[in-house]
Amino acid sequence: MTDTAPPPRRYADDVLGGPTDTERARLAAMAAVCDPTTIRVLDERGVGVGWRCLEVGAGGGSIAAWLADRVTGAGHVVATDVDIRHLDVLAGPDLTVLRHDVTRDPAPAGGPFDLIHARFVLEHLPDREYVLDRLRDWLQPGGVLVVESIVKFPLDSSPHPAFRRAMHSIDEALARTIGTDSAWARGFPAPLQARGLVDVGVSVHLPTTGGAGASAQCWALTLTRLRPHIRELGLADDDTLDEALAALADPAFFDLSFATAIAWGRAPG
Repeated sequence: MTDTAPPPRRYADDVLGGPTDTERARLAAMAAVCDPTTIRVLDERGVGVGWRCLEVGAGGGSIAAWLADRVTGAGHVVATDVDIRHLDVLAGPDLTVLRHDVTRDPAPAGGPFDLIHARFVLEHLPDREYVLDRLRDWLQPGGVLVVESIVKFPLDSSPHPAFRRAMHSIDEALARTIGTDSAWARGFPAPLQARGLVDVGVSVHLPTTGGAGASAQCWALTLTRLRPHIRELGLADDDTLDEALAALADPAFFDLSFATAIAWGRAPG
């Protein structure tokens, strides 16, 4: 008998992602919140002239562009994503944009790499452990792997019931549609240690959400995008979602949402 089950949904399959201006704004808000921490971590890892870098799941391309400026003419950056429509203005002499599925496509040309960076990618992939094996294999000896993933541990302590329920609904909707695991990174840096990386470390970024700032904008756009899935799955009612969106638009509202766990390690050699 032929198996007619549909393939599993993925991030860009009408869940998140896509070519719209709203998604571009969501990625820009995310970059405004997260890029300063990412850049600090990458700078501390010593990224510099001549490095060959792979940016996996490059999103809006802000980190890929920063890396290209850092490695200059002697190095090169390969920025990959399954949807590269937000990366179309980035290609240049030090940066290649490549449509690439990290779960199944061959290693991108240009490796092995001195740096591989993946932000908000692996937690959304059910086969994340296999993908992490692949990334480890694409490092050159002495190369550095940096992985950033969302973790949900701040959510339960929120003093705002509607916001807390809305954030949990985002978490549950992603888990039930594409297999996101927001608890996986709570075990960092063990996945890197298990793959023989050395000089391993971990950090946590916990930005404030609110004040009608970039983080609030990012989560409002995410909640709005996921709202049909949240309602279809019965995870929260419209009144709760409306209250949460109103809070995120209120300059006087502040809270904590998802944290970002960041782990890094170096291939021996």
